[in-house]
Amino acid sequence: MSNPVLEETETAPRVSLKIAVEGCAVRNPLDLNCMSVPRRYRKLGDFHAYYSGAKRAPVLTIVIGGNHEASNYLFELYYGGWLAPNIYYMGAANVIRYGPFRIAGLSGIFKRSDYNQPHYERLPYSAGDIRSIYHVRDYDVMKLLKIRQPVDMGVSHDWPRRIEWFGDYRKLFRERGQFWESAKVDNLGSPPAEQLLNYLRPTYWFSGHMHIKYSAIVKHASNITIDDIFKNSSVPEDLQLQLPNSMFQASVSAKAQRPARLSPHITNDKTEFLALDKPGKGREFLEIVQVNSCLATESDDAKQYFTKSPEGKFTLYYDEEWLAITRSTASALIIQGQPAPPMQQTVDGETIASNLRWVKQNITARGLLKIPENFLRHAPVYDPIYQEKLNEQPLEFPNSQTDSFCRMIEIPNKFSIGSDLGDNDNEWIVFQ
Repeated sequence: MSNPVLEETETAPRVSLKIAVEGCAVRNPLDLNCMSVPRRYRKLGDFHAYYSGAKRAPVLTIVIGGNHEASNYLFELYYGGWLAPNIYYMGAANVIRYGPFRIAGLSGIFKRSDYNQPHYERLPYSAGDIRSIYHVRDYDVMKLLKIRQPVDMGVSHDWPRRIEWFGDYRKLFRERGQFWESAKVDNLGSPPAEQLLNYLRPTYWFSGHMHIKYSAIVKHASNITIDDIFKNSSVPEDLQLQLPNSMFQASVSAKAQRPARLSPHITNDKTEFLALDKPGKGREFLEIVQVNSCLATESDDAKQYFTKSPEGKFTLYYDEEWLAITRSTASALIIQGQPAPPMQQTVDGETIASNLRWVKQNITARGLLKIPENFLRHAPVYDPIYQEKLNEQPLEFPNSQTDSFCRMIEIPNKFSIGSDLGDNDNEWIVFQ
């Protein structure tokens, strides 16, 4: 799980990227049975202490999901929400604001066979469901490809495909020979993350997953046509001869699934990529990075995000454009059943513009953009006396944060489980 931790210094906003142990969002032993991890490696860890309130994260922590998670808990917060006080999960895909920074996140890892599937997994999970639930879906990627305004940071669990060619790839391949075996057949990293990096062109892109520190710089073409980033790399001819020809030309299917042209508002020409190792002695798992916002911080629209907490820190806000995209695409979200038609064909710019006006009138004007600190415990907290050796999967707990979000932007809550949902906060199952 990749955890960008945002802090503010006296001189400038500061971002430190921390790659935390995968599977940290485990509330109790039942959650362990919803993780794609061999049974002998399943460990409770210490997240349960943050969930129960025994501990509190010392700094605001923003989290995306990877491939070794308590997927049942993350599924409850599909649109994003607080995993524990001061620990915010971005959901399957999201764009949020932290002071002057605009952050885009994509959870999960890529697997081609599941990419065009709906989010069909529901408890109790089969063995296949436990492995597929964290796979990236086309629906969530296409929502991010509807973004028209610039973002400062992109975060994904697995690396964008082909990013290895923009750093010291010879050193990388010497240290990890298996990476060369994947790279030479164009199978290292995530094609959807590559599309997003190529389109969103954030100042920074952070990833985890590969358990090694690696940095790269992607220089984007100055024209507004979206080309494959690999065309702008400087791979020497001796290596090019060992790579498949398909790497040097955009595939027809890829072109059909993404915008043909860059948004005129996205003008950044360089993305700095950083992946870090997993925590451990002698491992490079923490980095502090100075980030300058690409947004016009003096505009009236930007100033609304600069409100600080009593401790003098920025707080998290919903993003107007992302809320508009979420409203525009809500009907295309399929939880169970057949996939909907590709959203590139079903949601046009005018629909999003209309919903953006709705967001400004019904969310922004009413002071609802600030993400509420509305965490509640809907699953039991860890009790070592009664829960040490339970092997069954947990019940599905509807989450009040998801319900509140859907009510706020007036979309159906497709993650509800019918009569178990209450109409007010007093009817929710809450564990103290």
